[in-house]
Amino acid sequence: MIEKVIKEIEELFNSNITDYRIAKDSGVALSMIQNYRNGSRSIENMTLKTAGKLCKYIERYEKIDKKWYKGIIELR
Repeated sequence: MIEKVIKEIEELFNSNITDYRIAKDSGVALSMIQNYRNGSRSIENMTLKTAGKLCKYIERYEKIDKKWYKGIIELR
């Protein structure tokens, strides 16, 4: 189960969604998003609170438009 969450967050960070958009929509600080994306912080050491916010963000976009979200992930 943890592996699934890590994989989903990695896919989000590998997408072409901007750091700013993820931060603004998820409530996770922009600097934290940037640190996870550039490898300064490890996703495996992410707090449950941060992981929860990002998972909710992913779920919202998947529900809104699965094709759009999957297309964003596949563009990378």
